[in-house]
Amino acid sequence: MKYCLNSLFCMLVLTGCHHGTSPEKWINSIDHMVFIKVPAGMFEAEVPADSHHTKVESLFFDQEFWMAEKEVTVEQFRHFVQMTGYITRAELDSHRFTWNHPGFIQNADHPVVWLAFQDALAYADWAGVSLPTQAEWLYACRAGTTSRFFWGDSLNNQYVWHRANSGDGTRSTGSKLANPWGLYDMVGNAWEYTIVCDERWAAMGGSWTRCPQYMTRQGNIAEVLAETVVPKLTRCEPYEAYPYDDDRGFRCIRRF
Repeated sequence: MKYCLNSLFCMLVLTGCHHGTSPEKWINSIDHMVFIKVPAGMFEAEVPADSHHTKVESLFFDQEFWMAEKEVTVEQFRHFVQMTGYITRAELDSHRFTWNHPGFIQNADHPVVWLAFQDALAYADWAGVSLPTQAEWLYACRAGTTSRFFWGDSLNNQYVWHRANSGDGTRSTGSKLANPWGLYDMVGNAWEYTIVCDERWAAMGGSWTRCPQYMTRQGNIAEVLAETVVPKLTRCEPYEAYPYDDDRGFRCIRRF
């Protein structure tokens, strides 16, 4: 099922839950990524009715799908490059920073960054999987919860890497607590590419930035960025002026 949403914020999630049980997993033999089965269900979202108004719609997921447990790592992307000879957009542009030289210290298990949307699509195609739609990503992130964040109503460092607790770079994937469905870093660490209307992308879930001491009218940037997954999405269009950046990565999905 495809969803064509230019702006989206989550109001309510109604679905079967896996609380108290171990999630069902699938391992991709190509890149060894672990995927978690996300149950069928629905959630209600406010979507654009026209350029000035919104409406609430119920988005149904009548089939289960597999969502990657973690963001794609530096090690996994390196294997992809070694196997295919792939050259990223940043490398083609001779940018001073690339996925392999990001400008800060990264380990093999950190989320790969400095990628363009096209780079993420190329990796997913090689791995025999896909990128999630914006709606699929939000549904998996919320994991049946109705609070401000999937862990509660205030920022909790046990669940999320952000500027104040991660220093000046990304951190190991899966080193914070998972959401109720067993997915790690759905909020925090790198932003994750998602598909909108097949031709556009949205960056979801990130709350890390290299820029220090950022504040907004709403408060500290860490909490504001974390809140972009709940209740509203703020970026859902091609960003050709900056096709890659130091906090932009992705995770994959496998549909039945």
